[in-house]
Amino acid sequence: GDGALSLLRIGSWTLSNLFDGQPRPVFDLGLAMPLLARLLQAEDAEVLSHACWALSHLCDGPAAHIKVVVEAGVCWRLVELLAHRSWRVAKPALRTVGNVVCAEDEADYTAVVIEAGAVPCLRRLVAHSNREIQKEACWTLSNIAAGTPGQIQAVLDSGVVPRLVELATAPGGDPEVRSEACWVVLNAASCGTAKQVRYLVREGAVGVLAGLLPEAAMVMMALEGLERVLQVGDEAARR
Repeated sequence: GDGALSLLRIGSWTLSNLFDGQPRPVFDLGLAMPLLARLLQAEDAEVLSHACWALSHLCDGPAAHIKVVVEAGVCWRLVELLAHRSWRVAKPALRTVGNVVCAEDEADYTAVVIEAGAVPCLRRLVAHSNREIQKEACWTLSNIAAGTPGQIQAVLDSGVVPRLVELATAPGGDPEVRSEACWVVLNAASCGTAKQVRYLVREGAVGVLAGLLPEAAMVMMALEGLERVLQVGDEAARR
């Protein structure tokens, strides 16, 4: 009934605020995690939003917290929630997935997120009407594109590159979205195989990289990406 739903909303809100506190409270995550996993199965958007924010705060912390979240098996549900009709749910779900992907640890959490089907969902969010969601989707993809050739291939296979090139080169676009879109192309060009770099060039990556040259903060990375493109071209010419 309504009473139970109110309790769920208050409980999930409390957890979200607890994990957002600085300094973080000392608690047994092993006890909190099954509860959060259950809250993620709720149908109420408010409960889902609070549960996702709680997880995003957790995953913004030490690697041990991210490990607990990933091992609880909630990545599949988080990826499902990327497609939620309310951006109030999709946004914290996206932030959590992004924090999992950029975790620096021996375990490969990016593989878990890709396996859960995140990349096609991220491709759709790159075209979202909410610029914050667009930016976070590009940021998450940029971290995946800094991974292994197989992970870069998942990004390329999703068909997102033309959209990223469009965002990165369109005049008058949002500068933060543009910057994150550029990073996806840049990371894929710097870390990809020769075949992947050739695909990026065909899709307009050189224009993206060249567009970064006037930006002082990006010039070294842009040059690194262009150097990789030239190296691949040179190797092909010698064959």
